[in-house]
Amino acid sequence: MLSGESVAGLADDVGVASARAVLPISDASLLAAVESMENAWNSVADVDTSMLDDADRRALLVRMEKLSRAMYGTSHTWLTELIENDGLAVLPDRTNASRLASLLLVDPSVAGKRIKIAAKIADGRALTGEKLEPQYPTTAEAHRDGHIDAAHVTVIDEFFKDLPGAVDHDSKVQSEILLSDLAKQVTPEQLRVAAARLHALLDPDGTLKDEKDSIAKCFFRLGRQGKDGLSKGSFVIDAEFRAYLEPILAKYAKAGNCNPDEPKPVAEDDPSDTSNDEPTLFDRDEDSDSPGGESGSADSDSPSSESGSADSDSPGSESGPADHPASARDSVNSEDEKRRAGRDMRNQGQRNHDAMKAVLRQMLASGNLGQHRGLPVTAVITMTAKDLETASGHAVTGTGSLVTVRDAIRMASHAHHYLAIFDDDGQALYLGRSKRLASADQRIVLMARDRGCTFPMCTRPATWCQVHHLNEWATGGETDIDSLTFGCDLHHPLVGDGPNDWATTTTGPDHPQPGRTQWHPPESVDPDRRGMVNHYHHPQEYLYSEPENPEP
Repeated sequence: MLSGESVAGLADDVGVASARAVLPISDASLLAAVESMENAWNSVADVDTSMLDDADRRALLVRMEKLSRAMYGTSHTWLTELIENDGLAVLPDRTNASRLASLLLVDPSVAGKRIKIAAKIADGRALTGEKLEPQYPTTAEAHRDGHIDAAHVTVIDEFFKDLPGAVDHDSKVQSEILLSDLAKQVTPEQLRVAAARLHALLDPDGTLKDEKDSIAKCFFRLGRQGKDGLSKGSFVIDAEFRAYLEPILAKYAKAGNCNPDEPKPVAEDDPSDTSNDEPTLFDRDEDSDSPGGESGSADSDSPSSESGSADSDSPGSESGPADHPASARDSVNSEDEKRRAGRDMRNQGQRNHDAMKAVLRQMLASGNLGQHRGLPVTAVITMTAKDLETASGHAVTGTGSLVTVRDAIRMASHAHHYLAIFDDDGQALYLGRSKRLASADQRIVLMARDRGCTFPMCTRPATWCQVHHLNEWATGGETDIDSLTFGCDLHHPLVGDGPNDWATTTTGPDHPQPGRTQWHPPESVDPDRRGMVNHYHHPQEYLYSEPENPEP
């Protein structure tokens, strides 16, 4: 029997609340030991520390920190044993990281890192049953004894990840002993510096490192979007990537080009301009070549970290020749370009940002990027009619990020984006489109309606999802927009008719969120098979358990 949910019972429906509560322990000796520890902690926590002297407070902090480290270090063995026995499989998710996150109420990324570290510093078992030594034995012992923190362990693990494979085994063993002993005396940051020095001693000329080691270090990461709409990121690029990027920025990041403050931003060069003195992407960037720094990091919080001095010719200046009137007159021939450059108050880092934004916009507008899940690779943005009329508020993209309505309107003027507008009740009011198949139109509407995977608490955006038939196509279901929803690649396969499968239905008119997709767990998870709605992509529902009353 499939039934509906109450929003208040959502956490309990997926097994999180019950998993997080005090779970019973059947082993008598373990139960006695855990209860003894809990009682001892309660005794400590109940002590009135207001009358203690500072020496006792310092001692209390140090000793309790050692205990918490020891408990955390020892828990890695419990976690590894649980995973080896597939003991997390009872939780309703696809990966051990997400299951552990639900069990402990931590972020999946934190849970994933914890699982990886546990595998390296926990005792293991061979297939024949004998006990196996951890990958980092002295580090594991120091952690279990409470002498080092999890951050120290991460530093040691990163050291061995970066160490060339050609380093001999004895050197690796001695390095682990040295670093774990040093970790007992220094902070994680101090240990990181020492590990870098040790790395240099083991491979002073970099000759032990093969090309694959360098390739494995390249990445381009985009962080979470902040409340102000800004996103941080970081990257490490190889020489080929840089060679492609520098000539693009030499043009588009030139003073006066791609300036959002201009009434009509342009990116034009005079054909007769043959100067080659423009700054490159990382020209004198204080972050890119600093010792110990991450090349190309975009994580700086301070605008002043990128801006060069306007009147400085020192090697540390980032402003470059194009920031000076004399150099600009030499490199810009047309009067219009001179005026644009003169009005450009951005520093080089800001110009790089606007240049890359212009390049990405042109790539999307070109139509040459093919398709992704049946749609052209483009920006899909949704908003309400009220937002459009007032040019205020935020619109939502198909990838789940937010842009201001003003920015969305400006984006729509640059290229043939899809723009789906809904009235205040969430009903489709207008759908502007190019010549596309009906399935593409339906996917756009789903992007606006569902915004992402509809599985309870799933955070994956619409661009990571498949279109799912609420009434299966194979059993006569129609490809009708009211019968379609989004399911990501991980959760879509969970739906089926088997005893361990999930089912999907649509909420009725009396539900707090009518017309939404609800997922019903198998009876092994919930005998009543109560349906659950995903509120993640509609965060206003976390604030309002009932829909807001419309204005009269």
